[in-house]
Amino acid sequence: MGGFNRSRYQCFGAFQLDRRARELRRHGVKVRVPDQSIQVLSMLLEHPGELVTREEVHQKLWPNGTIVEFDHSINAAIKRLRQALEDSAESPRYIETLPRMGYRFIGSVEQEPAEVDVAPSEPEPRPGEREGDVVSHYRIQEKIGDGGMGVVYKAEDTRLGRIVALKFLPDVFSDDKASLDRFQREGYAVSALNHPNICTLYDVGQAAGHPFLAMEFLEGQTLLQLIAAGVLTSDKIIDLGIQVADALDAAHVKGIVHRDIKPSNIFVTARGLAKIMDFGLAKLAPGHASFSPKIAGRDELQTNPGSPMGTVAYMSPEQARGEEIDAQSDLFSFGVVLYEMATGQRPFRGETTAVIFDAILNKTPIPPAQIRPDLPAELEFIIYKALEKDRDVRCQTASELRADLNRLKRGTASGKLAMAPSRRLAKRRLRPLVAGIVALVLVAGAGLTWFVARTPETPQPFNQRRLTANPDDLPVDKAAISADGKYLGYSDRRGLYLQLIGAGETQTMPLPPGFQPGRDT
Repeated sequence: MGGFNRSRYQCFGAFQLDRRARELRRHGVKVRVPDQSIQVLSMLLEHPGELVTREEVHQKLWPNGTIVEFDHSINAAIKRLRQALEDSAESPRYIETLPRMGYRFIGSVEQEPAEVDVAPSEPEPRPGEREGDVVSHYRIQEKIGDGGMGVVYKAEDTRLGRIVALKFLPDVFSDDKASLDRFQREGYAVSALNHPNICTLYDVGQAAGHPFLAMEFLEGQTLLQLIAAGVLTSDKIIDLGIQVADALDAAHVKGIVHRDIKPSNIFVTARGLAKIMDFGLAKLAPGHASFSPKIAGRDELQTNPGSPMGTVAYMSPEQARGEEIDAQSDLFSFGVVLYEMATGQRPFRGETTAVIFDAILNKTPIPPAQIRPDLPAELEFIIYKALEKDRDVRCQTASELRADLNRLKRGTASGKLAMAPSRRLAKRRLRPLVAGIVALVLVAGAGLTWFVARTPETPQPFNQRRLTANPDDLPVDKAAISADGKYLGYSDRRGLYLQLIGAGETQTMPLPPGFQPGRDT
């Protein structure tokens, strides 16, 4: 107890940091400093004279992995801190910059006991600091969220008597033009979209220099919380996936790329309605007009070349490389979300950003059915299709992804799609059935040979069409088309399949665990 009290207050020069209250005072009078800058100061004072790396600062300020022009964001926090301390980068008294490395505190630090008298001060009120504060015609009730791009509060609209969510730009960015423009663009982006699966924007305003967005207040939980609560059924995954794909389609048609699709930015209401939130990193796809005539002509949608933006574990390969992105980047991110919904774990993991980026760019994730054998094989194919690293092979549009999920939903509802068999099913019961399907494929192959043999020698025009969607690491082993051209029989190391070519519907007989083609057939 005594040790904690002695370390609560840290003094340097005319300043005192109250670590518990997260307040900075100068000669006993509170100095207004953004919370993120206070966190940086606290890190520096924990180990005065020692290096605090920029990576450590990033992890402290944005622990969920979000990257928002990483260098720019940290520079803004340090700049506001130096202003509060009346310090400078050129002639530092307290905070020294170590180029390309980080920062260290170079002043003399003293610990003061908790009993030291501190002059009471009345801090300048800020929205959301106290329950009951009024911003415009909104009465703030409580803080409900805090992220890299905004702080969100539950509030009452005193005019209409409804509950809303108020989103404010973090204080550290309140004087930063680029961040203010980005916050304004979020308002324009959401206002341009009217869709039941996108969080609705009610109002845009400003109070005491603090811009805010008033949005619909949602009751339920984020998809991240839903995944953490337990295994999602295939029907639930498909249903939520269709809703999110439909919302993405609506945004992409307007030219809006979200750039930060992840489970914490998808809300699921108590009635099971999915809502995409947080368009703070949204941008327009190449070739589309500006969000609003008021900001037309600015290069407001471009970030620093080579600077990735988003959340590391959910970035597309092109995002990770800092390249120009389009709507397909959102589809890859959504593929990551679908994988996590299906398996309960992320497909690309690692202890550092570099390791995760390497996995995104070069590694193939573990097959979802290997983690969860009861998944429909078609759902795994859809996930793989969204996670293609090559944009030319990846799912091309959100509407295509939605159609794939709808087709899967129809097949599941009609019972036409076979689920992966139970581990308890004896292999001896499956062998006759598998052998029958193999025979069907062989007969179809023989029929195809007969059919080709009778084909006239005169070349006929034909169109090429891809019939299977197997990823590179799950190639088709054998395939044959029936004599009438209506059916395709094929196999891979996971199972045997029969496809009705005209409709694109596939009957699946996945191989049970331990069953190996060539050994058990």
